[in-house]
Amino acid sequence: MYPVSFDADYGDGRRSRGLALLGALLFLKLILLIPHLIILGVLGSVAGLVAWIGYFVIAITGELPEFFYQFPERVMQWQARASAWMNTLRDEYPPFAWEAPDYGARFSATEGPGPRSRLFGVLGIFFIKTIAAIPHFIVLFFVQIAAAIAVWVGYLMVVFTGKLSEGIFEFTVGAMRWGFRVSAWIYSLTDEYPPFRLTE
Repeated sequence: MYPVSFDADYGDGRRSRGLALLGALLFLKLILLIPHLIILGVLGSVAGLVAWIGYFVIAITGELPEFFYQFPERVMQWQARASAWMNTLRDEYPPFAWEAPDYGARFSATEGPGPRSRLFGVLGIFFIKTIAAIPHFIVLFFVQIAAAIAVWVGYLMVVFTGKLSEGIFEFTVGAMRWGFRVSAWIYSLTDEYPPFRLTE
């Protein structure tokens, strides 16, 4: 199993019609997410810088220290909760917190800090590692378009039925999982190149 993943609880599939209506109306639900987007914009930029500095540490020592692992991981956990709420995977508004173990959507990285490939550290310094992820970016471009359409259809489904289709739920979770795996690889949370798949 790949050491980085994302998952969410489907429950009985029932979701808020009001929140779904906001999403269906040109994604007005995003307005409610603006405080998170501002914070995550700043934290995401810092996480990128931390990852880049981490490449130097890896290239020199062959190790990824805890801070260089934990900071991007926590940012991605926060991003996962905010994205899950936006995509109707959860109705509970995401908390403003580093950790929220009881929230029904979870990003997880299990490899932990420790030994990393010095070669990947050097490649990361010169952004070659990001270039190596281009095949994923190309495929994910189309997967994310399909996911955005699925989410919008899901909004309409919830507005009219009060319930989100399990198929749409699983596809959205899979698309998010794929994207988070690629980001985690670039952040050096793992050295294992991410798989081209939606599933675990």
